[in-house]
Amino acid sequence: MHLDASGKYSAFEELMSYYHLNFYVYIILMLIVLVNCIKTIIDYIRIKKGNKLKSKSDIFNIITSILAGGGLFSGAFFHGVIADISDKYNKIWTSSILSVCIISFILFIIQIVFMILGNKIKLEEKNKK
Repeated sequence: MHLDASGKYSAFEELMSYYHLNFYVYIILMLIVLVNCIKTIIDYIRIKKGNKLKSKSDIFNIITSILAGGGLFSGAFFHGVIADISDKYNKIWTSSILSVCIISFILFIIQIVFMILGNKIKLEEKNKK
């Protein structure tokens, strides 16, 4: 049972004591973006070495990362609702959610850059033939 500052039971306090379980979802979404980023970099290295790869995997990875980003945006929006309700929990979780979102966005940009570079190499090889 969770009590607020006045000693009364608080459902919100109890709910927030389990917020870390919800936060794991955001970590998993960030890991999905990380895996897609790594996969795109590996594909780029393979393309640079001359291996042929299908471009469908690029599109699938980008779509998956966009969906994961949508989930992170939804989490940040929900965090904003919590911030309106409680300043105490806002201070605790703001840096965490922002860190996860910023890291995921940077990974997504890296993924886009390597996908574009890989497609550029594919196009150059196609034009040589």
